[in-house]
Amino acid sequence: MPQLLRLPTITEEDALGRIISWLKNPKRNNDPVNRPNYGHDLYVPNMILSCLDEVQREHRSQNPTGMITYQFDDTTGAEPFYGAAWNLCRRGILHPNVTKFDTRYTTSMLIGTGFTITPYGKRWLNEISGYECIPSEYGRFAQLLARHSKRFGNGYHARSQEAVSCYQAHTYLACCAMCGASAESIMLAIAIAKRGDEEAVLQEYKSASGRSKVEKIITGQQSGRIQQDFTLFMSLLKYWRDEAAHGSLSSIDEEEAFTTLILLLRFARFADDRWDQLI
Repeated sequence: MPQLLRLPTITEEDALGRIISWLKNPKRNNDPVNRPNYGHDLYVPNMILSCLDEVQREHRSQNPTGMITYQFDDTTGAEPFYGAAWNLCRRGILHPNVTKFDTRYTTSMLIGTGFTITPYGKRWLNEISGYECIPSEYGRFAQLLARHSKRFGNGYHARSQEAVSCYQAHTYLACCAMCGASAESIMLAIAIAKRGDEEAVLQEYKSASGRSKVEKIITGQQSGRIQQDFTLFMSLLKYWRDEAAHGSLSSIDEEEAFTTLILLLRFARFADDRWDQLI
C-alpha cells in the first residue's frame, strides 16, 4: 500500500516566500520530474508538488530501508499557495492565465492555477532584496504593531498597518509617512488620556505649531529619562515623516523605511509600557 504524503502546515507568508524564491530563480522551469508548466511563469500545482518532493525526500531519509511507494495529496493544506499567488496578483506582480487541458474529446480550461509575471513584477523581482525573500517579517511586524492598537486606538491601528503594507509594496516614502502619522496617533492618545479632554487636545493639535504643543502636554512634567526617550522617538519619526511629506526629491530608500518601522514598534512598546507614567 502506498505511503500517503501531505503538505506540512505552513502559513500563506511561508508559501509566498517559496513562490518569490521560485520566481526569482531563472532555472525555475528546469523541473527534474519534467512537470509541464503549460506556458506559465508560475503554475501553482508544480509549487505544491515541489514541496511534496521535499516531504518525500525527508520521509525516505528517515526510512532508508525497504521499497516504499508514495502517493501525494496535493489538495490538503494547499490553500496558502493559492492565497499567496493571488496576493501577488493583487499587488500587480502576477496576473492569472487560463490553463488549457486537452483531452481526447474536449478542451478544459481552468483559471487560478497558472500565472505570468507582469512588467512591474519583473522590475519588482529584480529589486527585491534577499531579506524580503522571507516575507514572513511583514506579518510579524503587522501583528506586533497591532498588539498596541487597543491602547492607542483605531487611528494608530490603520496607519501602522498601512505602513507595513507600504513597505511590502516598496513604496518607502509612503511607509515613512505612515510611520510618522502612527507616531502622532500615539502622541495624541497619550495627550488625550492625560488631559481628559479629547476635543481640547485636537483643537490644540490643529493650531499653529500644534504638534509641539501636544508634545509639551506630555513631556512638560516628566522625569528627565522619560522626557528624553519620548522626545528622541518623536524627533526621529518626525524627521522621516516630514522628509516623506515634502514635495522635493527625497532619498528615502528601503533601509530608511525599515529603520522607521523598527522605531515605530519600539516607540509603541515604550509608550505602552510607560503609559501610567506618561499620563
